[in-house]
Amino acid sequence: MDQDQKLVSELQRQNRLLRQVVAVGTAVLAIGVLSAATSSAGRARFTEIDVERINIITPEGKAELVLANRNRMPEPVIGGKQSKRDGPARPGIIFYNATGDESGGLIFEGKLDDKGVPAAGMHFSMDRFGGDQQLALGHYEQNGTMTTGLNLYDRGLVKDYDPLWKAYQSAPAGAAKDDLLRRWKEAGGEQTRRLFVGKTPGKSSAVILADAKGRAKIMMTVSPEGKPSLDFLDDEGKVVMHLPQPVNIAQSSGTGKK
Repeated sequence: MDQDQKLVSELQRQNRLLRQVVAVGTAVLAIGVLSAATSSAGRARFTEIDVERINIITPEGKAELVLANRNRMPEPVIGGKQSKRDGPARPGIIFYNATGDESGGLIFEGKLDDKGVPAAGMHFSMDRFGGDQQLALGHYEQNGTMTTGLNLYDRGLVKDYDPLWKAYQSAPAGAAKDDLLRRWKEAGGEQTRRLFVGKTPGKSSAVILADAKGRAKIMMTVSPEGKPSLDFLDDEGKVVMHLPQPVNIAQSSGTGKK
């Protein structure tokens, strides 16, 4: 009987010891997994994840790239200051330079209106340092038309034109307000397109060259029917020269009457 009691006591002691070992091992494993997940030097591999936003940052915590849905897209940052976005937020990727300012991005959209007409597009832009986009590649669909192409822009630095714009908005109507608007434009506040290469809403392929005020000066197009043309325009947009000039085929072939 004493032997049986000793055996039972020994088994109970070993069982308690085993439970303690298992508990300690589980705690160590949990701490190891948690440490690996939270360690900045750790590396994890996933086959698939669902996420609303991913921030790529430097060791100091500065953003270098953000990939986000429309609800988690960050506000624009230029000149170290956050500003309000023009228009609704769209999903995409935003790039940042070493100072924390935006330096470009990729956004996209696609939906149908109440009549089933698509409103869609994709826009990839490259910004100047301290300013807005200088080059953009895009495709845009609106009201049953499409425009696809490469755009080259002119615009000044935010630090030069933004104070003038704020002063203009708060100034009363009059000569002083008009002067602020003029100075804002001279500082590069008005974005102007200098070059377009692509397909127009009228389905023509085109190359359009403009001056510093955004006025088209040279337009080279090929219509959907295959008709080529080259136009030179003045400051008011009037065509001052058009090519090709009408050609008398009979005379050019040397068979026409003299």
